[in-house]
Amino acid sequence: MRRHRFEPAALVLGLVLLFLSTAFILDACRVWDLSRPDRTVPMAAGGIALAALTGIVTQAVRTVRSLRARRRNRARPASGSRPGAF
Repeated sequence: MRRHRFEPAALVLGLVLLFLSTAFILDACRVWDLSRPDRTVPMAAGGIALAALTGIVTQAVRTVRSLRARRRNRARPASGSRPGAF
């Protein structure tokens, strides 16, 4: 299996969906009462917003790290090359 990048937003969204599915199962078993939309809609929207925010922060961090790495590589001269040598 090939290695892949860690995606924190996918992890957060998966946990949110797992929580929501558990909540609906508990509602079907009459353990919880989710009949009021003023509780369920903000819970679902908040979870999706949290996953979106996590994705935005992850992308910002990756962009900043990439820019820093490019600057660092540009500042170092290539090994074995001398200025003015042909």
